[in-house]
Amino acid sequence: MQIVPRLLLEGRTLLSRPHNRRSMKHLVSGLADEYERVYLADEDGVTSNKPQLDLAQVVCDELPTIYEGGIRAGQNIIDILMTGAESAVIGTATVISLDDLRGAFKLSENITFKVDYRDGISGFDPQIAGRALIDLARDVKEIGIDQMLVPIELAEEGARAKRELGFTLGVFAPMSQRERIEALGADYLVTDDVRGLDGDE
Repeated sequence: MQIVPRLLLEGRTLLSRPHNRRSMKHLVSGLADEYERVYLADEDGVTSNKPQLDLAQVVCDELPTIYEGGIRAGQNIIDILMTGAESAVIGTATVISLDDLRGAFKLSENITFKVDYRDGISGFDPQIAGRALIDLARDVKEIGIDQMLVPIELAEEGARAKRELGFTLGVFAPMSQRERIEALGADYLVTDDVRGLDGDE
């Protein structure tokens, strides 16, 4: 199982500390020595639909990146992938509808479907929000998407979707849960608590 560090990009800040392009490039290339790829969560994209595409590109240039930039409509996937991201994340809490997910897939197959969870699957579309994961996963697989990322609360259900539908499965979890997540058969674990993420030399 692969370990994927989660980087948080907020404004011009990465990892709670401002970085210029050069220092960010140095930080990410240091991660490249130990990790095969990173997960970049762009809070400005997710919360206000204003992704920091130029800074995301710095990260994507250094290391394969799963980039969450807050895609709401299908055509937004182009902006995210223009950064050089390996995969564009489309989350249930930001995408407007399953139709927009279909539209995004028509433009690119490089999509990771992220299930957002807050006392149930969250989303704007009734075809998404509050559904059982396996049912939603079937609809997503029918669109053609085969990459899924779930929070630790849905790890068992995600493992079932992987077994039954053939998804590549990622799980958001702390490193302390690594053995459990690996035993479920997840392909990768996205985590905040890995070495080298404090940005210090």
